[in-house]
Amino acid sequence: MELINNQSVKIHYDGTGKRIRSHQMRASYVSASIEGFDTIYREAYREASRVYRSKIKTEVLLEGGFQEGSLWWWLKLFTSESESQQSFGKVSLSSSVLNSIQCAINLLRQMDLTTTEIVIKEAVDGFEINIDGERVVLDELQCAILTNPKIRSAISDIATPLNEDGVDTLTIDYGISSCSKIKITKEDKNNLVLKRSHKHLVEEGEIFGFYYIETLSYNPKSKWKLISKENPSNIVTVSITDPKFLKRVSDNQEKFSKDDLLEVEGVWYKERTRLTGKVTTNYTITKVKDHIPFEEKQWKII
Repeated sequence: MELINNQSVKIHYDGTGKRIRSHQMRASYVSASIEGFDTIYREAYREASRVYRSKIKTEVLLEGGFQEGSLWWWLKLFTSESESQQSFGKVSLSSSVLNSIQCAINLLRQMDLTTTEIVIKEAVDGFEINIDGERVVLDELQCAILTNPKIRSAISDIATPLNEDGVDTLTIDYGISSCSKIKITKEDKNNLVLKRSHKHLVEEGEIFGFYYIETLSYNPKSKWKLISKENPSNIVTVSITDPKFLKRVSDNQEKFSKDDLLEVEGVWYKERTRLTGKVTTNYTITKVKDHIPFEEKQWKII
């Protein structure tokens, strides 16, 4: 049996400015905001479908209006899914999605403006991020929504109208007790408009030892390909950040040939670009302890 859910959302921009009191706002802001909300809800329910392995169809309809000193519109969210997948414990799937969106907005506006990359780590009790030195644990859906770049970009779009003089607040009201109102102010605006990337760490560790140079680069931003001396099947592509070594390379004080060895130290981490994406491994060499040319290595590593 398929059930149809209908949830109303009131989007309300308010302020004391002359334009907003006349129910006016830049058309570009309004259109970007409407598209932003559409993206947020469509993508959030799409993430819920992936997380809960469910098939949820979502349609977002718009109904506009205004009242004194404001501009507002209603969004009608229509979702459909099988009855057996409607709730998880005592919380409905719809409430989980809406509350997870609110969680993402709250976290983004708490982040310092210097935080341009969100680092998420997998933990025993879920997923964790650090907000001003405080550990915050997220569940799988909250993590999926926060790490969705389309949703983060759309949150930036809905906060952008607060740049306009006289537009002071944005209120998102679901009209139900299980989902609190979201009120965004001008003070929150910069934190939400800021475009941030994210890094979802699955695992991390250290890399060290002797590696043959397979390919190299004199460009400090390019990567090197190294082959482990102990395990030749272990071929890694690395970024080298050791400033002293890079300076010697730049000044042509280092001469390289095939089968040269580097003794290195560094770190590695496995990450996903999004919660449901593939895992990739990144290597960074933070220190090159020694460069052993081919003709010298048989003596230096004995």
